[in-house]
Amino acid sequence: MAKKVFVSYKYKDEKVAKIQDFYYEEVDGVMKFNYRKTRVRDYVDRIQEKIGADNINLGEKDGESLEDFSNQQIESALKKRIRQCSITIVLISKGMKTMESEKEQWIPWEISYSLRVVPTGGNTKQRNAILGVVLPDENGNYDWYYTSNPYCNSITHHTGQLFKILKDNMFNILEKEFRECNGSKIHIKDEPSFIKTVKWGVFMNGNSYGYYLDKAIEIKEDESSYDIHINLD
Repeated sequence: MAKKVFVSYKYKDEKVAKIQDFYYEEVDGVMKFNYRKTRVRDYVDRIQEKIGADNINLGEKDGESLEDFSNQQIESALKKRIRQCSITIVLISKGMKTMESEKEQWIPWEISYSLRVVPTGGNTKQRNAILGVVLPDENGNYDWYYTSNPYCNSITHHTGQLFKILKDNMFNILEKEFRECNGSKIHIKDEPSFIKTVKWGVFMNGNSYGYYLDKAIEIKEDESSYDIHINLD
């Protein structure tokens, strides 16, 4: 795979479907395993297995808080990782938001920087394509974010569950087109959002991940068609 991918995620979020319930650790020189709940970091491991760890740069680490870092440390630890990548995958999970200001949380900062065009000496950092991969909740369901309406043949995205910078870059196409059904307006453009989303199960099915990464790049190359928001409020 030629594309380098940055993955933004909430490390400790456990409001996700179980895919792993044990982990190995060394105790007195012996490898043993302990049980624990699945968290989003376990999904990152699956992406690394699928895409290849060498093709991925990772965001948040366990126990790191953005406010604990100086600007220089962020530059060293994070900005370089994002600049090396052409695509940012954000794992959208039910418990990714906390009560802290969005400016103090990793995911909004990583998305904001991914969206920026930043001069860096002779090598300008270009805007990354961004793909949202929606994770199933504790019950294995996606309806915490997606709601299907068979009568209107439509799907509602509950963007109010998201960080504002994610919400602002969805359904943000400049030339909007709608159809009406049962009193609701439904987008009919093929790609109405700069940040496209896909269910985890679909993304990870066979080689489908390649299609969705290419689609994110295709949308990014048409960035002038979207009202892109880069700032954290």
